[in-house]
Amino acid sequence: MAALPIVLTLGLLPTKLPSWVAPGAGLSAALVIAVAWFSTPWADLGEAFGGGAGTVVEVLAIIGGGILLSRVMDRTGGQQRIAIWLSAGGGPTVSTALLMVTGVVPFLESVTGFGVSVIIGLPLLLALGFTPLRAALLSLLGLTVAPWGSMAPGTLLGAEIAGVPLMDLGLTSGAFNIVAFVGGGTLAAIVAGRGSHEAGAHPGELTWKAYAVWAGTGFTAGLVQGSVIVVANLMLGTAVAGAVGSLVMAGLWAVIISRGKLQPTPWRYLAPYLILLLGTIAGQVIERTLLPNGIGAVLGSPALWSISGAVAGVWILGMERHHRWLLPRETGRMWLGTAIPTGLYLLLGYAISGGGLAGSLAAALTSLGGGFLFLVPWIGGLGGYITASNTGANSMFGGTQTAAAHALGVDPLWVMGGQNAAAGLGCLTSPARIELAYRLAQPHVREDTPGRTLSRGALLRITMPFFLSCLVIWGFACLLLLPAAG
Repeated sequence: MAALPIVLTLGLLPTKLPSWVAPGAGLSAALVIAVAWFSTPWADLGEAFGGGAGTVVEVLAIIGGGILLSRVMDRTGGQQRIAIWLSAGGGPTVSTALLMVTGVVPFLESVTGFGVSVIIGLPLLLALGFTPLRAALLSLLGLTVAPWGSMAPGTLLGAEIAGVPLMDLGLTSGAFNIVAFVGGGTLAAIVAGRGSHEAGAHPGELTWKAYAVWAGTGFTAGLVQGSVIVVANLMLGTAVAGAVGSLVMAGLWAVIISRGKLQPTPWRYLAPYLILLLGTIAGQVIERTLLPNGIGAVLGSPALWSISGAVAGVWILGMERHHRWLLPRETGRMWLGTAIPTGLYLLLGYAISGGGLAGSLAAALTSLGGGFLFLVPWIGGLGGYITASNTGANSMFGGTQTAAAHALGVDPLWVMGGQNAAAGLGCLTSPARIELAYRLAQPHVREDTPGRTLSRGALLRITMPFFLSCLVIWGFACLLLLPAAG
């Protein structure tokens, strides 16, 4: 019964029903089961929803601000100008794909979080010449950095739940997440390489050597990305490790692509993004050190700075008057299509957690004894898949995972590391992120482009096997290594 809302939601996802139906049905089922089967008081559910209301509002505001900024940059030609600068005119190649997947997108995710990196990164990938399907896939693969997203509040929460130092959990999560970085880089290189071949950049038949070169390049890029982030975590701290590591990767790829001859920086076109990034960083520093509540929370939210960047971009980049009139309607329509299902998925996560369903599922799994260790990443991944939030997943299952670790005599640091990494990767293929990428890419689909069909199912067919493969690897790692660590 506890699993029924999750199964129902998953069963409705492949259908052609409106995007809000699956999470809406799952949420309704979770509420009914919580009250009727688990006898959860309405007050407990109300407390769970009340505690998460601020997060829901912030996430929806962040999505709205990100969409607004994206539309401004698209309408003013800013996306295209930045894309030319980033790629040195190289177009949709393996190198430019890895620049975005290991550098630009994870940097945006580390600073802002909540999928803003997809909202900004996907149009940049389109401007680089990638098809809508490949642009959506590559922007999602850049979310492997999710444990450090938005300056790592989810990892901080996990450290508090497990009672371990934040630095230690950051390093442990990094050790687990090497698998995700390497897999994401490899998959991104193959996706981009096949696209270049189909576009004529690599004439002739595809051979295993071509796949080997692409896979090797992506594997190396992912390994370097993960290593740099771990080193940054050790030297500079967990909160900034993702941003610093991704910025280093973006710089390395920019030098490689331009062969050391970087073009002049288009500061005018970068100004709206700089307002978003620098404003968010400064606001979060103020929030954490000076004003932890109230105005500090507003200053630390990417929503404020994405809207500020969009407004500044209208004037700095000289948006035409008729585009200004279209801007609210375009933004509102896209926001509604994305915000409603995203909000419902968040509420579904709170209902499962606050209604006693999550605790019941985890308690049943811990009865497996040592075999439970294999399921540690699967539970974390499920939390990330449902909530599309590393913070939400750790809040949902972190306490149960830690209690199970103590009961089995296993080091809770490594259990929480597996939970944290898997929860972050679950965000990559969560229905909320798939819906966001699909909605952003769909208007750019052209009927005269054969072989490049964009659909939610097409995105899942690539991201879901990657996600499940990582869970299997992590599961065996936990099963074999955690007893020794304990």
